[in-house]
Amino acid sequence: MKSFCISHRKDVDGLGSASLVVAATGADFLLSEYDDIIANLGKVPPDTERFFLCDIGTDNADAGQFTELMKGLAKRCRVTYIDHHLISEATVNRLKRAGVKVVHDEKECASILTYQTLQKELPPGSHMMALYGAVTDYMDDSPVATKLMEKSDRHLVLLEASMLSFALGRKAGKEGFPETVVGELAKLKRPHEIDGVPALALEQVQDNTALELVVKDEGKLKGRLAYMVTEEYSTGNVAKLLIGAFGVPVGLAMKEKTEGWFEVSLRSTSECRVHLGRLISRVSAQLGGSGGGHRKAAGCRVPVGMAEKMIDAVVRAV
Repeated sequence: MKSFCISHRKDVDGLGSASLVVAATGADFLLSEYDDIIANLGKVPPDTERFFLCDIGTDNADAGQFTELMKGLAKRCRVTYIDHHLISEATVNRLKRAGVKVVHDEKECASILTYQTLQKELPPGSHMMALYGAVTDYMDDSPVATKLMEKSDRHLVLLEASMLSFALGRKAGKEGFPETVVGELAKLKRPHEIDGVPALALEQVQDNTALELVVKDEGKLKGRLAYMVTEEYSTGNVAKLLIGAFGVPVGLAMKEKTEGWFEVSLRSTSECRVHLGRLISRVSAQLGGSGGGHRKAAGCRVPVGMAEKMIDAVVRAV
């Protein structure tokens, strides 16, 4: 049975999810960013019999189009949507009515959910791919991840997951590197065994040390929020560094990915009073953009001219 997978390309959880699908089904795959998912759903090969979409959230701005595309795919193949991002009950119900199998739980990361879904088809040792995603998404204390971690060498999992995360931070945007990682993980290789990963991870650690000083110097403080515009590939990493540099509950980093539009990442601590995904979904939609995410990690895209209004809205909420 010919299988195909689309999964998130920018983090370990997305790559881990894709690797698990490939290991279980031998699927071909395409890695996507959130902004590209509508276009990429049109790239599912016509002879696909089993399609998996992993770790790609939708939001209010494109939910209708997203649902219609998924409905069309479900008419010609078996479709499984595995995700842990915030999604409305109405969208879930529309997907289910369209024949899509929806595996959704905000308490677990996508790679853990993928592992659970395909466990009977996976080779022994595949749980490590799921744990890499859980650790780097800060969800290794979830119910399923906790049980898997208890049966694993925790220090080894943390080392391998962190190494892979840092390597992706260094080269996630480079064409071919994330795809290589997926293929190698699907063969049950550990991150330290994948060519280039250890060296890239060390380079990124060194860069992060220097970036801490840049963030402290260029970041701005407003209420309980620290924010800055950056050219770094991983805006999420910058947002986390802002929290530490300014001792605030929320960090926000912006990058002009395409002319006239900011790609925005938000990160928070347990001191944050709101669910970031719900907040930024509402705020970005009001400003002509789109967004969503989790309680402590979210993202959006907004017109550059609306950035100040976005920042003010976040400051008022947090």
